[in-house]
Amino acid sequence: MKKILRILFLCFFAAGFLQSCSVLRNPLKVKNYVEIETTAGSFVVGLYQGTPAHRDNFMKKCSSNFYNETMVYNAVRNSEYSFGLRKGFSEKDMLAADFDSDRTLPAEFNEKILPLRGTVAMKRIEGPKNPEKKSDASLFFIIDGSKNIDIHEIKTTVAIRNRDTYKIYIDKFLTLPENKVLKDSLDALHTMKTMKLYNELYATVMKMVKPQIENDGVELFSISENNIDKYKVRGGVPMFEGFYTVFGEIVVGMDILDKLSKVETDLDRSPKNGISIVSTFVLKKKDFKKKYK
Repeated sequence: MKKILRILFLCFFAAGFLQSCSVLRNPLKVKNYVEIETTAGSFVVGLYQGTPAHRDNFMKKCSSNFYNETMVYNAVRNSEYSFGLRKGFSEKDMLAADFDSDRTLPAEFNEKILPLRGTVAMKRIEGPKNPEKKSDASLFFIIDGSKNIDIHEIKTTVAIRNRDTYKIYIDKFLTLPENKVLKDSLDALHTMKTMKLYNELYATVMKMVKPQIENDGVELFSISENNIDKYKVRGGVPMFEGFYTVFGEIVVGMDILDKLSKVETDLDRSPKNGISIVSTFVLKKKDFKKKYK
């Protein structure tokens, strides 16, 4: 009997280990889906196996009708469309209340999971209050983003994401007596608004401080060549990479992005005529295939 139990335990352990390895190899694998019906149209989201905390949270909320009658409250063409806010509430207040009450999810970043066009991510509190980049457990958004991303946009994204880190090191570098000439030159060029020469000299200083950044073990933001190709093919918002947890993607109904991009908005970017979620329904893989394939 003990031998049989030992064999069964080893089988279960092996099955779990193999499943874990499969997720590590392909975090984009989808086994669960959610149908979302809105007053602007319907779509289906496939939930990634590589983000289990976000997957399970979203399935739980959708199966309990948590999102019914919540609004599409923010519509920014070529960027994002935000969902899940109830009338009378503000995103800022809700994010703060959820964070303070620990209604959050741990960040689940993976270099293979990118903020491509049509993917879905959770909102979060930004800034030093949330260094771990925990996600809000309620508010989510669909990523739109440019359909035709070029290398210039990628380089600009990388530069902006690393700007604050470089500034800290450059400011310290320029306080050193031996670098006074560099500081004076930058100040003079900035005062004269000779920005082309200023930017060229600033870029030179960036190269000078980069070894110190690397020696200190500070990780600079970068986008791999493989991921650059993915952005070029599919579009998206590279600025969101490693910033918000992406946990799924639209697998049916991508035309919802085109519909939302044409919605008229107020000054606060909320749809003028109001768009809300009517219903959500969770589907297993076999049910999804039967219904949609």
